[in-house]
Amino acid sequence: MKIVFDTYAWIEYFEGTKKGEKVEEYLKNNEIITPVIALLELSYKADKENWDFKEIFNFIKIHSKISGINEEFVLNFGRLYNKTKKEIKNIGFADIFVLNTALLDNAKVLTGDPHFSKLNNSVILED
Repeated sequence: MKIVFDTYAWIEYFEGTKKGEKVEEYLKNNEIITPVIALLELSYKADKENWDFKEIFNFIKIHSKISGINEEFVLNFGRLYNKTKKEIKNIGFADIFVLNTALLDNAKVLTGDPHFSKLNNSVILED
């Protein structure tokens, strides 16, 4: 199965939490996709927490496909953003970026972010 790891999933994994152990199972048994926006958020977190982001980034590049922006992504984004904002008022731009990645790759989103709990194509990490 294809799984899009959002920033939440990667943070749990790298912090070695109980949820991170669940993330590891997905990592071992699925095709993993990481949206570029998750890398940007991880870069910020790594700098703030004094993590070695180069090491983290190299790990992610080896264990997942990095998904960026193409024409189809851009053309789909605005419609998806507006539609989803009507259903989930406080969902953010980065969340829609992750969701759009998943939809275009026919994948599920692995996250602990409660915004995704109302969406059918998400797997919510729970304790």
